[in-house]
Amino acid sequence: MIARNAAAHGTSRDGKDIVARVVAVLKDCGPDVLSIEDVLPFLPDFAQIDQFKDEICDALASYSSKIEHYIKEMNECDQTCDTLRDELSRLRTVGVQVRTNARCAFTNKYVMESDEPFYAFPSGYVVLEKALKREVLPHLNERQRDRVKFIDEELARLRRLRTTNRSPMEKAKDDFEIEELQHELDGLIAAECPLTGSVMVDSITRGFDDDDEDAL
Repeated sequence: MIARNAAAHGTSRDGKDIVARVVAVLKDCGPDVLSIEDVLPFLPDFAQIDQFKDEICDALASYSSKIEHYIKEMNECDQTCDTLRDELSRLRTVGVQVRTNARCAFTNKYVMESDEPFYAFPSGYVVLEKALKREVLPHLNERQRDRVKFIDEELARLRRLRTTNRSPMEKAKDDFEIEELQHELDGLIAAECPLTGSVMVDSITRGFDDDDEDAL
């Protein structure tokens, strides 16, 4: 709008004063408000490039600087990705041993004697799935909590289907979906140890429940 108004008030036949007026507006506004690309469509077709060559050179220099900055960011991203790939490859070879008498860190139940899944963390803690969800869910955002609820419902539905008379192909499809959903659930609730990760740090700012206060 600014460039259009400046160009509309030009009067000379050769367009010089139009260019001069637009260039003046360009300088007054500065590159953060108005750029050479914004004003070019409003210059007359017969305008000569030497009338605003300085502005074009400044724009090209700015583009060059931005390109170098983006290249640097891309290189840093590549290095970060390489580091993550190496870490993922390392983690695939890392195993966690669970003792036969291991107890859930929250319920103190023997995990080997429980009829529910459990998670073993590199920190050495072992947690039953229900207890883990109870501890982690309050620290997830609403979208993540909704997703966990949806996955639980889908896993229950698919596991019920597995007990019905289904064809081998249908069972294979169910197994694939169960595996994918389980991986996603693991990432949501077991991305880190609840006793040594950010969940424990965040819990410091939470007030005690009434039951906890009574116990104290």
